[in-house]
Formats: sequence, C-alpha cells, structure tokens
Amino acid sequence: MAVFKPNPERESVEELIESLAVYLTQRYRDAEDELIREVAVRAARDFHLSARIPTDDGGMGMTVTERRARNRLLAEQAAYRATAMRELQARAAQIVSDLRSEDLANRLIGIAASEGEAAAAAALRMTGAAPVPSTASQAVGMVALNLESRLEILNQRLTRYPQDAYQRIVALYSPNTLLGVSTARVQQARSVQRFLAEGIPGFVDKSGRNWTIGAYAEMAGRTTVNRAFNDAGIWRMAQSGIHLVTVVRGLDSCRKCAAWAGKILSTDGSPAGPRILPHATRSEGVPVNVAGTVEEARAAGWNHPNCRCRLVAYSPGLTVPQGDTTYDEEAEKERAKQRALEREIRAAKRREASAMTDTDRAKAAAEVREAQADMRDFIKTTGRNRSSWREQLHFADGK
Repeated sequence: MAVFKPNPERESVEELIESLAVYLTQRYRDAEDELIREVAVRAARDFHLSARIPTDDGGMGMTVTERRARNRLLAEQAAYRATAMRELQARAAQIVSDLRSEDLANRLIGIAASEGEAAAAAALRMTGAAPVPSTASQAVGMVALNLESRLEILNQRLTRYPQDAYQRIVALYSPNTLLGVSTARVQQARSVQRFLAEGIPGFVDKSGRNWTIGAYAEMAGRTTVNRAFNDAGIWRMAQSGIHLVTVVRGLDSCRKCAAWAGKILSTDGSPAGPRILPHATRSEGVPVNVAGTVEEARAAGWNHPNCRCRLVAYSPGLTVPQGDTTYDEEAEKERAKQRALEREIRAAKRREASAMTDTDRAKAAAEVREAQADMRDFIKTTGRNRSSWREQLHFADGK
C-alpha cells in the first residue's frame, strides 16, 4: 500500500476517501475470490471423482470385482475430501491471519485522520488561528474500533466459508444423488457453479439488504474513512476555538444529503437558530443562521453509510457556504444501475471460473462478454466514468 502523507492541497478529498475505500475493498474481494477459487478447484476434482464411481444399474447388482473397484473409488474420494477440508481450513486461516496482521482499520483511519487534520489546519491558518501541536488520534479512536469490529465480522465469514461451502457442494456428489444419470450430473454441476458465483455471503441488515463480503467492505471503508476525516477536522477546529462547520456535499449525493448542502452546523452542541457572530478578521458582526448540530444532522439521515459529504470550518464573514443543491434523482439512479451492471459482470466471471464443464465455461464466457457490452453501452449513454476495478476477479494462481 502506498504511503499517504497529509496534503491539504490535494485536488480532491473525495479522491483520498475513495482510494482508501477501494484499497480496503480490493483486499477483501481478493481474499473472497481466492477462497472461492480454492473451493472451485476442489469441487471440480470431487465432481470428476464422483463421476467415476459405478452404481447399481437397474437393480441387477454388481460383480465382486465391480464392487471392489467401487469401494476403492469411494475410499479415494473420502480421503480426498478429508484432505481438501484440511487444506481449505488452513488456507482460510492463513488469508485471515494475513488480513489481521495488516492492521487495516488503524492504518486507514490514521491516514484519514491525518488528512482531515491537515485540511482543517490549512483552513484555520487563513483566520490566523494558532497551531495546535497535539493530534486527533483520540478523537477518531472509536471510529477505528468501529471499523475493526466490522472487518472482524468479515474475517469470521471468510474463515468459515470454505468448509461450509465444500460440505454443501460434496453433498450433491454422492452416488445416491448422481445415479449415473448424465442430465442429473449436468444440473448438479450448474448448481455448484451458481452457488460459487454468488460469492461469500455477508449478512442481511435491518432493511433486508443482503451484503456480500466485497460490498460490505467497501461500505464500511468509505463510511468510516469519511467519518474519521470529518471528526479529525472537527477536533482540530475545536482546539482553535472554532465550533461551526458547513456541509460540502459529495458527488451524486442522495436526497437526504443534498438537503444539508451549505448548511451551517455547530460541533459543540449549540442550538439551532439565527445569531450575530464576530467577523473572523474585522471588528463587526455577521448574521449567521445555524441549522442545527452535527449530531442532529446525522440523526436526520445526513452522513449515512457510503456518504461522501464532508465538513469544513465556517469562519463568519470569510467562508462562503456551498449553495443549496438540487437533488439529482437521475444521477442517483445511474449510480445504482452502474453498481448492478458491475455485479452482473463479476457474477458472470465467477461462473466462468467455477464451471465444472467446458460447455458451462464457454456459456459463462459469453455471458461475461454480454455483460461487458451492456456496461459499455451504459457508459456511452450516460457519460459516467467506468470503475473497471469493480468488475475484476483476482483469483490467486501463484504467479
């Protein structure tokens, strides 16, 4: 991971927040894809072993030689499954151990806090505020702990997935299930393919949305990084006696966030309402209308998960709040459509990578091309930027 340094002159704060969220997402999607690949390889081997096991055709019975051969194959399959289970458990444990050793939560939140402080300090220098030597590490400590807890949920699911998935898959491949019938084998192979293409399930939230590992990592990363950036900035402002901020909306903001764009909020609990405050640089008063506190705005839906809005210091008479923003419903719909197309591409690539037969693999490859064509048409029509990294599978192959 690149080393980030505080840079208040960064062209886009959103670029920083997105880059950190993307990094975290890629780490967990890479882990997810590698584990799915490990399961898929062993599922394919198990599939072919099961296909070799003869069955009692038509109830006529087997010869002694046939039965002995069948028993040898069953023993070979049982030994292979035991070995596969151990290998999958070991690989999952190693992947999760590597993720934990990176201390991703503290690293990313530390970077965001440093940038948030630097941005706030740069803005405060314009007002002549005295610099503060300490840091905001305590101010964002709970944010880092929150992200660490969220990532541990993903770590636990990564640890359990290979064993649970393989057990579910091999249950489809017992001789009693296969019965030597070609059409049944094809259907079972496709069932495995569909199962693996779904990815590692995360959990269902209160609204009924089903989060996958990658989607949840991206949401958690973007949300907490943005929160750390804002909270560190608020802390730095408070140390210099600044307790008012204004909201700068993020790109494609939703209806709830757009309503707060340009509003002035208090960070010390001061109530909403009009007031006269001293000008930041002149000996005169400035009328200011405070819309509420930061916490009240959050309670009303602003700064929700995946929010890109940020807070900047408000200096009476100097700061020009962002103008009121009209909610762009079409832009929000386009973003949602693009996320759906990205999911379709990834699912098709997983179907291709986990196919049990050449026919299914070729079919999935065609689906990948079709989904990519849909994305190209969408990008051409809307003019949006394509986030190709969201469409990739990074199956580890040892190269």
